[in-house]
Amino acid sequence: MLSPAPRGNDMATSTMDKLRCAFGLFSRPPDLEHAIAKLREVGLGAAQIKVIVPPQPAGSESPWVAIVPKVGVDTWIVSEASEGLCPWNFSPLFLTSSGAKSSPTKRDVIPGFHLWAVERHTHQLDQHLRNGGAIVVVQIEGDAEERATYSILLRFASAGVQTHEISRLQRP
Repeated sequence: MLSPAPRGNDMATSTMDKLRCAFGLFSRPPDLEHAIAKLREVGLGAAQIKVIVPPQPAGSESPWVAIVPKVGVDTWIVSEASEGLCPWNFSPLFLTSSGAKSSPTKRDVIPGFHLWAVERHTHQLDQHLRNGGAIVVVQIEGDAEERATYSILLRFASAGVQTHEISRLQRP
């Protein structure tokens, strides 16, 4: 016989909500710049869009870093390898005033990634970053935004698009 769930996990007093995210994998900075401009044109706010750029070797100039101020959204750079399913740590490279907080972490970039990501997805994202590509993470808040986001990402994200629905437990 199964023992009852702990009181803190009582589904009768909780509801499930889903966070929808789209990940666009970019190989060229101009494509990323155009995609973000189009996402902003269709009404997505800067707080819904985050960019992850690959690590920059010492003494070299990154084409991704050069476009960061132009795109005007929170941008993070891969700073070091990490353990677990999210195989990187991120450092803030550019934070808008809307996204700035005193101690940002990788959980601010990809909410709950360490809980829901499957190995196949993390491997693809890891390889993309190691090969010098950048990733745009878009938090989608409705069906119309979803259609517009995927249309734009499919047009500009030449290295692929991933879709994720992340369950989150909420107390009433």
